[in-house]
Amino acid sequence: MSCSNLTAGIALDCFDNTGGVFKVYITNGPVESFTTNVSNQIDTITIGGAPVVDTDWFTFELPKQVGSFTETVNVSQETGTVFYDQQLTLIFNKMTAAKRDQLVLMAQANAMVVVFEDLNGRYWTVGLERGAFTNSSTTSTGTAYGDRNGYEIVLQGLETTSAYEIDPTVVGTIIP
Repeated sequence: MSCSNLTAGIALDCFDNTGGVFKVYITNGPVESFTTNVSNQIDTITIGGAPVVDTDWFTFELPKQVGSFTETVNVSQETGTVFYDQQLTLIFNKMTAAKRDQLVLMAQANAMVVVFEDLNGRYWTVGLERGAFTNSSTTSTGTAYGDRNGYEIVLQGLETTSAYEIDPTVVGTIIP
């Protein structure tokens, strides 16, 4: 049996990159199917028999410098398996009943479709193939006057492939 072989190297990039998460878009899943272009970027997502359009998403805005995405590849030589653990951490300031209610619904969902925009203007998926879910959520009033009063939630995807990028030419069609 032939395993995957490398097809290219990776060159050193310029110093024009910024860390962080700008906005998050969530819709109810699960995904039935999706297609990719020749660059292996998502160009369509189908849920409930219809392509997802920009009006199907709920937008979650984050304060500056608090959102992050981490993806860990897990490889087992012993069992011959590989999977990707995707974790998207979101912070929402100020405790309110409306935020609480949405976070409760997120905690109950087991197949959310999540896309986030990073600070480089690129859009990435979390849990696209198997659905994203809430891993943990914390509510805190803080102690000192300058402490955060609000919420921290971690959305997780356990996938067989790394996070997909959304084709920039379809942003605005399938993502707001």
